[in-house]
Amino acid sequence: MIEELLDAQAEAEDEVRKKFYGVAVGTVQLTTDPLALGRVKVKTPFIDSSDLAAWARVATPMAGQQAGHYMIPEVGDEVLVAFEHGDVNAPYILGCLWNASTPPPLPSPLPHIRVIRTPLGNQVAFRETPPAITVTTPDMTQSASGLPPGITLASNTMITLQCGGTKLVLSSAGVTITAPAVTITSNGTLSASGTSVSLTGSGAVNINASGACSIGGSIVKIN
Repeated sequence: MIEELLDAQAEAEDEVRKKFYGVAVGTVQLTTDPLALGRVKVKTPFIDSSDLAAWARVATPMAGQQAGHYMIPEVGDEVLVAFEHGDVNAPYILGCLWNASTPPPLPSPLPHIRVIRTPLGNQVAFRETPPAITVTTPDMTQSASGLPPGITLASNTMITLQCGGTKLVLSSAGVTITAPAVTITSNGTLSASGTSVSLTGSGAVNINASGACSIGGSIVKIN
């Protein structure tokens, strides 16, 4: 009986020694969660430098039924790990850490700048003074401190805005508008210029102006 009590006490003490109630720094080693729950495996050297911890759940600002803030750490990322009730077999990722080998996407400090940037360079940047929002792809990513005022969408390939059957496409070849009807109204001057300007329609084509209306070119055809 005494031996059983001593064994139980030794087992309890061993279990206590396995608990860790602080936070630890680890490195992501694996992201292919077999249960597709967004978990990652992290190497935490203070536990065992040659072994992986249990699957770690990733804490996010929001999570719900197929919804939430989805930004899973990449393999090699340095992360801050906490353990449920001190159990090293139940780790949680509290956040990610920059270091000398993986520095921030922008030099510090840059006041009034907020940036979300993926490893390949897709970026959303917010600047407070003066206010600006820029969405860029890797080939157009720029320093947030150099943002123009307003909202900018930039890409070297194509940008498409669509609402129902109306579509606006910007590409390196030009601008295409597809819509049931297009109305352009200006309270001031409305100008259209180019090496060639064409206005065509299967029905009537109307050009109206409350003031002067000028049509000019080296050759002007009106049919």
